[in-house]
This record gives sequence, C-alpha cells and structure tokens, in this order.
Amino acid sequence: MAIKVLDKIKLQDNMDCIMEEVTILHTLDHPNIVKYYETYDDTKYIYLVMEYISGDQLFNKITAQSNQTFGEADAATYMKQLFSAINHCHAQGVVHRDIKPENIMINDENEVRLIDFGLSKQSKKKVMHTVAGTPFYMAPEVLNENYSQKADIWSLGVLLYTLVSGYLPFQGSNNREVFTRIKGADFHFDHKEFNDISKECKDLISKLLVVDTKKRFDGLQALQH
Repeated sequence: MAIKVLDKIKLQDNMDCIMEEVTILHTLDHPNIVKYYETYDDTKYIYLVMEYISGDQLFNKITAQSNQTFGEADAATYMKQLFSAINHCHAQGVVHRDIKPENIMINDENEVRLIDFGLSKQSKKKVMHTVAGTPFYMAPEVLNENYSQKADIWSLGVLLYTLVSGYLPFQGSNNREVFTRIKGADFHFDHKEFNDISKECKDLISKLLVVDTKKRFDGLQALQH
C-alpha cells in the first residue's frame, strides 16, 4: 500500500476537489484502475491509503524507447486494458477528463493502472461545460465546452496514435494552432513509422479521432475492433 499525505492548510480551497476525487475512487473497482482503500485525517493532515504500484509512468516508458514508439502488440496490450478501465469508469458515470501517458502507470507485471482522478467528474448530467484536461489530448467538444464521456475515448485515440508512431496527432507552434487541428480532426498517417503499422490499427485510430461524437467509437466498440 502507499499513503498520500495532504496538508490541510496548503489545500484550503482545494479541499472540496480532494473529497470529490475520494468519492469517485470509492465507486471504482477495476484491475486496471489504481485501488483506493481508505481515508484518515487528523487536525493537520489527510491520509489517503492507495494501492502501491511498482513500475513507472507510461510517459517515462515512451521517452525511454530509442525511437519513442512501442511495438503494435505492446500498444494493443496496453490499450485493451485502458479501454476496459474506461468502460468501467463510464458505467459508473465517471469521466476521467485527463487521460495522458503521465496518468497511466505500468507495473512490474506490465499491467496498466489508470491514476490521477483529480480532474474527474461523476456527473448525473450527461453534458459538461468546463474545459478540463491537457491541450494535446483534449477532444474537440471539450474545446467547445459541450461534452460527455466520449471525450475520454478521443484522448485514448490520441494515446494510441502516439504509442505506435512517437508523434502527437495534433501539433502546432501554439495552443491556437493545436486546437484548430483538433477541431478539424486534422491528422495523418504520413510519418514513416506508420509504414509498419497494420491497417487495422490505423482504422481503429480513425474511428476514435472522429469529431462527430455520434460516429465516434465508444469503449466497447474499441474493445471489439
């Protein structure tokens, strides 16, 4: 187990966010999501008792690769676990809202753990309006401030593209350029790394990075692809 110690004085206005994250973690129970056990507190600190994950961030594993890409089989292994995890989240009404390599741990058994639910929401409303997340991984509907669970699916599409190519699908010299490309789903498979990637993998990416959320795959469709 791992214990996360939070200073109440430093938290102050963020206390509600911490308690919301704890509430969300209480509802989740999945082998590919970090396990939350219990909360203790005293006059000065809050103690969150969590699963200890031996291993490293997926981000560090990507940057440690000589060509910053994974083999397609390894990428498929990780993505299958992530789609399964996000299906569980969505079934509980939870939207992660910040899926990126830094928020994914790979343990010593090469198993995925989705972590950091600090931006997550468990909302009875199907639509959210607050822009949240990391720019390169944001779905177009998040930028338009009108989104739901499928924003997580877009982020997983960005992740898959990055794992197999070493590139982000939507790049620019500033956020404005990046957001323009995101809103138009302006990506391509012209990088030479895609020459060795199967048509099935590229087809899945194309079904995840779809602007129209009604046409975008959900997690179950992705698992069945």
